[in-house]
Amino acid sequence: MKSYTVLSSDGYPISIHEFIPKSPVNKTIVFAPAVAVPQKFYFNLAKYLSEKGCHVFTFDYRGIGTSTFESIKSLKEHGFFSWAMDFKAVSKHANDTYPANLHYLIGHSYGGNSVGFSDAHQYYDKYLTIGSQFGYYKHFTKKMRFLIYLNFKFFVPITTSILGYYPSKWFGLGRPLSTKAAKDWALFLLHPDSMLYFTQGTSQTYYQDILKPMLLISIDDDLFAPKKSVDILGQRVYHNAIVSRKHIKPSNYGLKTIGHFDFFRKKNQDILWPIIDQWFQL
Repeated sequence: MKSYTVLSSDGYPISIHEFIPKSPVNKTIVFAPAVAVPQKFYFNLAKYLSEKGCHVFTFDYRGIGTSTFESIKSLKEHGFFSWAMDFKAVSKHANDTYPANLHYLIGHSYGGNSVGFSDAHQYYDKYLTIGSQFGYYKHFTKKMRFLIYLNFKFFVPITTSILGYYPSKWFGLGRPLSTKAAKDWALFLLHPDSMLYFTQGTSQTYYQDILKPMLLISIDDDLFAPKKSVDILGQRVYHNAIVSRKHIKPSNYGLKTIGHFDFFRKKNQDILWPIIDQWFQL
């Protein structure tokens, strides 16, 4: 494993870890992380895929994990579209480093939603998303609707105005976020058009340009990405892609729970990770 930085389009250094296979199979996989989740969370799966012969890249969005080269307060104007620049820079780097390879994406939660926030899709041949959803909160359970509305309607504006950033950890939501990232997340969850809302105004999204094969995975006990919200993601957002759907019930795999995160944990290597092998033909 090598660690280094690449520069985003505005010059911000983005932390990358590259997993290099001993016996390459001419396939590259990039991990796009969930909001506020550092790249190290994906290291076990990245190592597993490199042992299958893939060149694998993980990274942190600016302000997260090891891409914290400035204080979170100084990044107050950097949100989803800044992260999209970071993702594109990493995607281009992976493509330029191994131009003869097939290039695949694994997107976790927001990481799978974020594909259309830039034109980074040009660098990929195939996609797999886990727990990525059409984020509008009214597609969630009643309990989650209440918690999302309370947190993002009230706590996000209050905490960001007082502290100058969003203390995600206070609410069990991972690493601290810049004010702009937190407010973008709030729009993503509270607006009926979710990520498609960001196409309005001066921003541009590229969801309609994504045409390649895409497997969208939902998990039955995932409170952050209910099946209905993942179905809508495929039908409304990635409607031009070649979308396949897989809904996982933990009991079908001999598991009590998987939730939003356990797909990536090493304990499920022999149980769930073969789904990735099959999709990417490893």
